[in-house]
Amino acid sequence: MPAAFRIAGKDLRLRVRDRSVAIIGVLAPLTLAFIFNLIFGGAVASGGLSLEYGVVDLDASEVSEAFTAVLEDLDEEEVLSLRTFGDTQTAETSLSDSEIDAFYVIPTGFGADVAMGSPEIGVVGDIDAPTATQIAASIADQFATGIETTRLAILTTAQLSGVLPTPEFVDSLDDPSASAFSYSLSDLSADTRLLDATTYYAAGMAIFFVFFTVQFGVVGLLEEERDGTLPRLFAAPISRWSVVMGKALLSLALGVFSLGVLVVATTLIMSADWGPALGVALLVVAAVAAGTGLMGLVAAVARTPEGAQNLGSIIAVTLGLLGGVFFPLGQGDDLVSRLTYATPHAWFLRGLGDIAGGGSWTGALPSAAALAVFALVAGTIGWAAMRRRLSR
Repeated sequence: MPAAFRIAGKDLRLRVRDRSVAIIGVLAPLTLAFIFNLIFGGAVASGGLSLEYGVVDLDASEVSEAFTAVLEDLDEEEVLSLRTFGDTQTAETSLSDSEIDAFYVIPTGFGADVAMGSPEIGVVGDIDAPTATQIAASIADQFATGIETTRLAILTTAQLSGVLPTPEFVDSLDDPSASAFSYSLSDLSADTRLLDATTYYAAGMAIFFVFFTVQFGVVGLLEEERDGTLPRLFAAPISRWSVVMGKALLSLALGVFSLGVLVVATTLIMSADWGPALGVALLVVAAVAAGTGLMGLVAAVARTPEGAQNLGSIIAVTLGLLGGVFFPLGQGDDLVSRLTYATPHAWFLRGLGDIAGGGSWTGALPSAAALAVFALVAGTIGWAAMRRRLSR
């Protein structure tokens, strides 16, 4: 083993001087993560979607005040931010100035329309904020649905009781408007957590390029064979497996260094939230081991360094696309969803998702175990293939 460490150290010094390692291992993934987050990250930015709403109550009835009260409660819960306007023109000016995303208009006579079964709440939204406008419309629709449900319940009760739905009869009921004016908010723990956009793209690019980075170590063995220096190493007073192990250790060192730098850099530069350090470290080591095992298998069956790099690149890109490093792939029980977990990339991203949002580092254990299986299976097959090749 000391010989393997010396070989790995020697190769590491040579690779550090090679700019391609820094470009592929750090610069390229960091740049792409920044670009992807800049283009797509705003749609699902960390901290959630900002909802800036306004309300114009032209009716000032008990029902309209109830709707405004619901919006104010949502404002207190920090679900949305609400502003009250005295007239529609002021609200439109605020919308034009992008101070709000949408505003509600409660028309005059809204309270009377409720009794007639035809209440309408106007929603005016910014054309550049379609999602926020749709959410505003959904809130209004839900409120209107609650009113209609309550009205039908009152009419049904009056019909069954054989009386007219007079105001006195309505007042005798136990808070008949509760179903229309009430709501509840609760925190639910999801079985599978999700990474925020910044962390997702940072992690996706990191695990994608680590499969290219680890090639510098395992392919180095083929370069030694091509250049004629491998027989000299075998002639030295060290076991030939120390040479192989030295190349594998180099791949592990480069991969861990690359992922480690990206974790720190994206945290400081892009405010990515990778989760508990221990869980992240466990996933990083397991992912690099899986990548080294797979690329080692490729090197064992390839005939030339160029062939190994080409085949390794094809496998890395295919697994990366299937693993969802560029965009989430497969969200249900379909075939694609199952195939994603045939890749180390998906398990790495899932492991980070399991410890996201304040989760414990132990949440990374299942994904780390899956990555370890990839490393063990691919590494064992690759080791056997390399042994047979070097024994010729």
